[in-house]
Amino acid sequence: MAINKKTNGYKVDVSLGIDPITKKQRRIRVSGKKVRTKQQAQKLEAKYLRLHHENKLDTPSNLSLTDIYEFYEERHTKNLKPSYIKSQERIFKVYVEPYFKDTAISKIKFTQIRDFQNHLLSFKGEKKDRLSHNTINMILLHINKLFQIAIREGFTNSNPCLRIEKLKIQKKDMSFWTVEEFKIFLSGIDKEDKPFLSLFYQVAFLTGMRAGEMIALSWNDIDFTRSEIRVNKSATQIKGEYVTTEPKTKNSNRYITINKNLLTALNDWKNKQQQYLIDHFQSFDSEKLLVFQYSEKHPSSGFFSKQIKKIILQNELDIKPIRLHDFRHSHVALLIHNNEEPTKIKQRLGHASITTTIDTYGHLYPNAQRSMSDKLDDII
Repeated sequence: MAINKKTNGYKVDVSLGIDPITKKQRRIRVSGKKVRTKQQAQKLEAKYLRLHHENKLDTPSNLSLTDIYEFYEERHTKNLKPSYIKSQERIFKVYVEPYFKDTAISKIKFTQIRDFQNHLLSFKGEKKDRLSHNTINMILLHINKLFQIAIREGFTNSNPCLRIEKLKIQKKDMSFWTVEEFKIFLSGIDKEDKPFLSLFYQVAFLTGMRAGEMIALSWNDIDFTRSEIRVNKSATQIKGEYVTTEPKTKNSNRYITINKNLLTALNDWKNKQQQYLIDHFQSFDSEKLLVFQYSEKHPSSGFFSKQIKKIILQNELDIKPIRLHDFRHSHVALLIHNNEEPTKIKQRLGHASITTTIDTYGHLYPNAQRSMSDKLDDII
C-alpha cells in the first residue's frame, strides 16, 4: 500500500493480496483529479481496505466461470462424495461451460442468467429430450454456488442468480409393479443360466433398497440369524471404476428385516456363488466377494438395469418395463397396500424425514383415503 505525491495530486496504490487463481498481486490504483489532497488519498485508501475486508469490493478481474469452477474443484471438494463431485462436473462441462465459455464473471448479470435459463428450457440432449424443470433448477443452483464462492473469495461482490425464480417442478406419474406383475417378470428369468439375476430383483422388490446399496452389499452385511440386511455403504461408478462410499444420507445407514423365503434364497446363492464363478471365470477374490457379484469384476447396476427390458421383450411378457429405481417405488406401493405405517416405511427406506416419504408416496394411499371418508357417513 502506498500514497505518492504526483504533479496533479496524489496516487493511491492499494494492495489486496495475491489472487489464488492467477497467482498475481491484486491491487487498485487511483490518481489524478479524484485525489487532489493527501487527506483525500488517505480516506480513499481506508475506504478500499474496509470494502475489501467486508468483501464488498469488486476488484477488476477477467476471471471466468471456468476459473471459479476449477478453484472450487481444487479447494472445496475434498469432503464431498465422489458421486456428487462427478454430477457437479457433468453439470458444468455439459451445460454451463459451453454456454458462457470465457465470459468474465464481471460481465455476467441477471439478464445473462435469465437468458441462460431460457436457453436450458429449449435445450435438447443426446436423446433429443428436453431438460426437466428440476434439472434446470439444479444447473442454476450450481452456478449460484460458484458465484457464492467467488464472493467469499473476493473475486466479485454480486451474485446475478439471486433474483432468478425457480421453475415449477413438474411431477411425473410414478411407475411401479404390482405383486402380480412382478411374478410375471420373474417367470421370464432363466434361473439356471443366471441364478443371481432373479435373486437381485427379489431383494430390490422386497426390501426397497437403492441399486447402489445393493451392489455394495457384502456377505458380512447379511445376518442370517436375525434375518436382517445391514445397509452402511453404497457403490457408484466413477470414470469406469466402482467406488464405495457412505450411503446417500445419515438415515440411510439402517437395518432391513427380510422374510424367510428371501433369506433362504440368499443362503442358496451364497452356497452356489463361488462354484458359479469358478465355472464361468478364471479368477476372483473369495474373501472380498460381494453378494451380487457375478464375475471377477464389481457387480454393475447398469447390467441389472438393462436386463429388465431385455427379459420382458425376449419373453414377450405382458407387463410394462420399469426402471431399476422403480423397484423401490414398487416396494413402497406393496407396503402401503399392506397398510404399513408411514413412519415404518420411512425407516425401512432410509429417508431423512417423514415429509420426504409422504411427499413422494402420499398419492399411493387410496385405501386410507376411502376408509377416512367412509367414517364421515355417520356424522350427518
